[in-house]
Amino acid sequence: MIKLCCNGCGSDLQVGDDVRFLTCNYCHSKLEVVRDVTATHTRVLEKLERATDRIAGNLKVIELQNDLERVDREWEARRQSLLVRGQNGGLYEPSAIGSVIGSLAAILGGIVLALFLSNNTVGYFPLFGLLFSCIGFMNLVSGLSKSSAFRDGRSRHRQQREQLIGEIERERRR
Repeated sequence: MIKLCCNGCGSDLQVGDDVRFLTCNYCHSKLEVVRDVTATHTRVLEKLERATDRIAGNLKVIELQNDLERVDREWEARRQSLLVRGQNGGLYEPSAIGSVIGSLAAILGGIVLALFLSNNTVGYFPLFGLLFSCIGFMNLVSGLSKSSAFRDGRSRHRQQREQLIGEIERERRR
């Protein structure tokens, strides 16, 4: 038997020579019996457990931050694929209103062109006006689809981002 002192409360302990871990009968601290070359003493394990828990919590925060960065990168890549090139070559976010206005102008212009050519020419020339209207209609469908995909993607990104930020904040408060 070895006489030791509890590092948690200072009470006297008696332990067997082969004991490596024990719980103090007075303060209930979990202790490790440390046998050095010159001395034998106890070390409180709960502090190590708390430090380990804190490190695990920090690791969870880092993982969540990495997830947040991944979500942002994925959205930016998706966002770039959905941007529309304007007349001056710049990129902008697609809008339903812009698609409708531009496409209606093309459709109406094609109809006017078809009517004008049907009254003033013979042959297949009026079909160019109808072709112009069909292209305007296809642009309308494409623009509305891109606008909807952009809006949905942005909404999903914001939801994922808010969820991850909430998880990070909850983990930090632990």
